[in-house]
Parts: sequence; C-alpha cells; structure tokens
Amino acid sequence: MNSLISVFVITSIVVEMYCTGLDGEDMERIDVVDMTKPTTWKDLSMYYGAVEKHWKMCINCGAPDLGTGIHLEHSGTTGSMHPAVIPSEYLLSRLAIIDVSTLTTLNPSVVLTLDVALQWAALKHDPKEPTLLLFKFGWTEVDNSHINVRTCVCKIPELPGLSYELAEWIAANLSHVVGVATDTPTFESEQTREFASRTVSNVLGRSGIYMIENVYFRGKMPEQGCMALAMPLKLLNAAYVPARLTAFCPSSKSDLHVVMSLKKEVQSPTRLPNSRVYDVNLDEILS
Repeated sequence: MNSLISVFVITSIVVEMYCTGLDGEDMERIDVVDMTKPTTWKDLSMYYGAVEKHWKMCINCGAPDLGTGIHLEHSGTTGSMHPAVIPSEYLLSRLAIIDVSTLTTLNPSVVLTLDVALQWAALKHDPKEPTLLLFKFGWTEVDNSHINVRTCVCKIPELPGLSYELAEWIAANLSHVVGVATDTPTFESEQTREFASRTVSNVLGRSGIYMIENVYFRGKMPEQGCMALAMPLKLLNAAYVPARLTAFCPSSKSDLHVVMSLKKEVQSPTRLPNSRVYDVNLDEILS
C-alpha cells in the first residue's frame, strides 16, 4: 500500500490516508480541497460585540460575512451546547454531498422537503460510518454580494433551506450522521427562520449534530468517496465560531474512496546526523 498523506505518528504506528477501490486497488493521488470562506477580525468583533451587548439579531438567519462557521443550537437557546464541546473524533468523517442545485435553479427559495430528499441514498439510509452531509444549493459569492452586512438575511427572499420534517428525519433516523453542512448562510428556510424553537438548528443541535454554513465549493467534487475534516476555533462559551473545512477526495475514479488506516512503520537503522566538526579547521580561522 502506497502512503499518500502521513497524518501523524504514534510510537511505531503510522496513520495514513489513501484511496481504495471496490477491488482493493490503491490509487496514487488524493485531492486536498479547502472548502472554507474567509472572514475578518472586524466582522468577528462586530458579531461577538453584538452578542455580548444582547443586541437584537436574526439568530436563525446566518451571517455571510463571518465566513465558514460552525454551531449547534444558536445563542439564546436555553441549555444549548457550544462547538468547543464537539468530540474530535466527530470532526473527521465520511463526506456525502447532496447536490440540489438543480432544484434551486428552478426555485431559488426552494425548501428541501422530506419526500424529495429521500431520493438521495445518503438521506434514505443510515450510513455505516460517521458522516458529514453537505447540501449543495449552488449558493455563490454573487448571492452573498446582494446581502448588506447590516441586513438580516431573513429578509432575503431567494434563500433556500431545509424543512423541519427533514431535519427531524435526520436527527431521528440517521444515527451515524455527526454533522450537516451547506453552502448557504443558513439551514433555516422560509418555513422555520421566523420561529424561536421550531427550527432546523434546534432539532439538529439538541441531537448533537453540528451545522457548518457558508461552505465554499471550488469546483466539481464527487458526491461519494471523500473524507472531511472540520476544524472549528475552540472558543469557549461561544455558540457560533469560525471553522475550516477540508475535504480529501479521489482525484479521478468515482469508484474509489478515501480511507484511513494504521500501518507499522518500517524501522531503519539509527543514523547519526552529519557533523561539520571535522570539516572546519578552527586553528586556521583563529590564527
């Protein structure tokens, strides 16, 4: 097995990422894809300042200027959990992409309902491994440019989202789904974003499923076969924090998928570093 990305070493065991196909044949390349939108300190300080001062905000509607971010339940929810408590083993997961951009083209404010969503196998059947579901609505920077930084996203009419029933289905039936992600500023649709408790964020967050918003698609990616690594800022007592999302995908063949494995490190004879002690004549230098 050819090692492609050595992640870290534990004593004499090396953890590796590699691609494998249905026939067990390895592939020699993995694409590492950064799916993160950046933010600025100014935008962060404005947001956290508003939270600290208890300003009235549209907490269900997302904030495009914060870049890619992660949360469970939104701030203000009683007893809500914070991203800092998410176990590390839930942040490295299988990635399943649900491309609904065709529906968004026909209806920019589409609400993805349960009956339509069950057409995707990733939503119909519980995955066998910890999985991050990534909903691709086709949201772009052009869409973000239409939103004023001080304008509530709730007032943007053409904003897609998930139905409450679909969120309930994910929370109740997909036990191996550890997180959901989207390229839009929020998961809340026009059906849920005006409510205080009947929201997508509440039903998923209370089930321990984290949400990542404002994900950036740099190009076409396979819907299956990738792994994802979410890296949220470990900020205590914060309901919404910036995060970096990286995907590891097969570079070409669709029947391959990225996996991690343990491999014993080949022990080579101990080799002393080359020394320059005998290459430098100190007597000549000092004379």
